[in-house]
Amino acid sequence: MKSVLEQSSQALVLRGAVAIIFALLLMFVPGLTLAAGAFSFVFLFGVYALADGLSTIWGSVKKREGHWVLLLLVGIVGVFVGLAALANPVVFGTLTLAIMINLFAFKAIIGGGLEIISAYRLREEIDNEWLLGISGFVSLVFGLMLLFNTFETVATLLLIVPFYLLVSGVMQIALGFKVRSWKGDLAKG
Repeated sequence: MKSVLEQSSQALVLRGAVAIIFALLLMFVPGLTLAAGAFSFVFLFGVYALADGLSTIWGSVKKREGHWVLLLLVGIVGVFVGLAALANPVVFGTLTLAIMINLFAFKAIIGGGLEIISAYRLREEIDNEWLLGISGFVSLVFGLMLLFNTFETVATLLLIVPFYLLVSGVMQIALGFKVRSWKGDLAKG
């Protein structure tokens, strides 16, 4: 478990940066999603899902230990969803908005659950494992909110998604840098 976390610092920073960029685009360039409608949102989501999926795959296969196969599957789903959205954003957006939201929800739930489990398992081996736990909790709660359709309108969803991505991205980057500082501690254990 320790070696998997040690090898994932770069992937965490990359995933966090992609999430923050996507969040900032949604927050500060609202014309991308509101004026152009579902097409722009699905296109941006496709780019995010593809980049997140690729970085998850990279992080999981870099050091094949622990839950790497489950992380690999999560990454493959992310790549598949991203490619499907980019291949035909209009069709993907209009025909599969509910499927896209549910896939995003399941990815957040599974990823968040894995982060919480990892934080629990690492609590005696490293300091500040709470960063991983908080990141997992935010993802898990967001995924459950999406899954149980607590958002009344797409406009509400467009307001909540950037907030989730911003918090998640900041936590992943902080964790990535923290993991880098743990390398000495991990080598001792």
